[in-house]
Amino acid sequence: MRDRARLKHLAALAEMQKKHDMARLKKLAQRREQTRQKVAELSKPLALAEDPALFVARQRHAQWAQQQRLRLNHALALQTADMLEQRRKSAKSLGRADVLARLLRR
Repeated sequence: MRDRARLKHLAALAEMQKKHDMARLKKLAQRREQTRQKVAELSKPLALAEDPALFVARQRHAQWAQQQRLRLNHALALQTADMLEQRRKSAKSLGRADVLARLLRR
């Protein structure tokens, strides 16, 4: 009986950890997607301008956008690494919770 209670407690802890890891994975994936969308938005081409002042302004904007894309791509790489690491942790906690749930059903 004592082993059964301990198993229930472990299963509850594993379920909480699984939910925490899955929520964190979702949050990291959302942040990564937001960054990816920002990069895509900055990569949209602008129409050519005939007005010289507007042309100069667009050239400066293009230079600024290039710098932002570099910065955002670096952030995207870091976010991807964090997400992959969290995916590994989530898979581990998901498996642990699944095994404990199966043991409880026996």
